[in-house]
Amino acid sequence: MRRHWFALLVACVAVGGASGRALSDGPYDYAPTYAPAPMGWTGFYIGAHLGGTWGSSEANGRNGVTLDDSWSASPSGLVAGGTLGYNWQTGPVVYGIEGDLGNLGLAGSGGYYVPFGYDASTTTDAGFYMTLRARLGVLMNGWMLYATGGYLGADTTVSVLEACDILCSTPVVSASTTSFRNGWTIGGGFEAALEGAWTAKVEYLYYDIGSVTLTTPAGVGIGANTWNVATDGSLVRVGINYRFNGFKFGQ
Repeated sequence: MRRHWFALLVACVAVGGASGRALSDGPYDYAPTYAPAPMGWTGFYIGAHLGGTWGSSEANGRNGVTLDDSWSASPSGLVAGGTLGYNWQTGPVVYGIEGDLGNLGLAGSGGYYVPFGYDASTTTDAGFYMTLRARLGVLMNGWMLYATGGYLGADTTVSVLEACDILCSTPVVSASTTSFRNGWTIGGGFEAALEGAWTAKVEYLYYDIGSVTLTTPAGVGIGANTWNVATDGSLVRVGINYRFNGFKFGQ
């Protein structure tokens, strides 16, 4: 009887071992899988942006102005361009340098009118623009909140037109100047990681491109007037970037 129980025990052990080997060798043998590591932010990136801008172009009379000496225009427009930058990442902190080239698209005019006397207006147009800015951000669950600031310059044309309504043999005089205006900008935004190496961002920038001085010539019934016209504004833009993580400094 004991021999029978011992034989049954040996048979159970043998069947259990064979079953274990069959399971380990069969279709249920799953190899361990690992999720790919998230892509880092260090390296070069290139992108494009599109948005809108609005601002203020304020004219102030410096001398010769008699009936009114200041007014403000509200130019606006469409912003579009390209972006190139480089990031460094230390833990959740991302910092780097970013530059833009594009069209600022700021345009508009405004002025004042004195009935039966005198009126004047300014026109401001800002086209090609560029920036060079520092960025500092913090990563949170795949997206980055950041601040940015630095240089902004724009190719700008400013015109002043004056008209005399009565007692003037020269009814209209004007002056215009075109220059590349150098200024500054500050702002911030957030950028989110998309599929693969792509990211998307929404950004706000305030900018100030300083002022220019121009003088309208004297006419019969209109004296020579000197004006100072200052321009500042804001822009909001969306952008998409592609990260080249293989191109890194010192690696």
